[in-house]
Amino acid sequence: MSFEERIADRLNALRVQGLARNLPPVSHRRGVAYRLGDRDVVGFCSNDYLGFADEQPTPHAVPSGSGGSRLICGDLHLHRAVERELADLVGAPDAVLFPSGFQLNVGVLPLVVERHDVVHSDQLNHASIIDGLRLSGARPRILDHGTAPVLELDAPTSLRWWVAESIFSMDGDRIDAAAVERFRAEGGCTYMDEAHALGLFAGGRGLFGNEYPRPTLLVGTLSKSFGCAGAFVAASPEACHYIRTRARSFVFSTGTSPALSSRILHAVERVRGPEGDRRRAALWRNAEHFADALGLGRPVPSPIFPLVVGDNTTTVELARTLLEQGMHVQPIRPPTVPPGTARLRITVTSSHTAEHIDRLADSLRTLFDRHRLPLRLERGTLQAP
Repeated sequence: MSFEERIADRLNALRVQGLARNLPPVSHRRGVAYRLGDRDVVGFCSNDYLGFADEQPTPHAVPSGSGGSRLICGDLHLHRAVERELADLVGAPDAVLFPSGFQLNVGVLPLVVERHDVVHSDQLNHASIIDGLRLSGARPRILDHGTAPVLELDAPTSLRWWVAESIFSMDGDRIDAAAVERFRAEGGCTYMDEAHALGLFAGGRGLFGNEYPRPTLLVGTLSKSFGCAGAFVAASPEACHYIRTRARSFVFSTGTSPALSSRILHAVERVRGPEGDRRRAALWRNAEHFADALGLGRPVPSPIFPLVVGDNTTTVELARTLLEQGMHVQPIRPPTVPPGTARLRITVTSSHTAEHIDRLADSLRTLFDRHRLPLRLERGTLQAP
């Protein structure tokens, strides 16, 4: 068998399982309205929660490249300014900027988590967290989703970690922040990824830093509510210095583009300010409107609504029908979610109108009734309904 024959065989197997995927060709995007191929649609699958992704760049001309790794010649004043702003945003003494959240997690986790540490990792953590822990050499204890670890006393040289997302990306539910606070108060270390929470709460912060104190290491991404790209980890000055000088995905990467860094500074200012407050209010109103329109109940923990279907083929068919009606909802299937839990993952943003939301809700009710499927939220689902 040749390489090309093997690839053809693998792709065919994915098609048979209902797991074939294609990149949706998006063009002419203006907020939640864009063209998908040859069709005008309203999108309900973006993580651009506050609608900043289409904002025009700042007018000041800056270089497009940083020239090298930040440990060689690429540590620019813009990088340091961004890190100061991000640290201040989340109430931390320091922060380290990375090109992406995946790059951050697979670089920082193997550095700070050592082989003999005791690690508790939520069952529904993002793939980048799972891969980062694998690279660490530790043997994580997998927590049933939504449960808190029991802090155990181990060898004095070992640390005890709780690693999780604050709002889970595929299920939209929140971690028990009070339990995270107790775990840390009892001597545990906490690594919390705020990718889908940062920007959604007062002052542009995430779930932590407002009502609850900052974790040992707090991760935030800039590709969602901030409409940019990149990620950062916030921690003590000593921890950040260690990360800057030892995390492989930082040390061996060219520094973030100055043009992007300038854009991030502008985005942080807007997300923290009155415009961010206005858009946050609109976001949560829209999320509650959608929940009410489908009778999904309150409170609404996030703008993410997982409608679990179960069967891969049926999920794709539902998404295809919605697309034909001018609504883009991407079908989410394994390995992104556990087997048997394929779903329509719907995200509501501040840019949606009441008419957009009502139209989607009406279509979903009709489609789920036609397929004789229960229309309900399945947050934290690990097996077929």
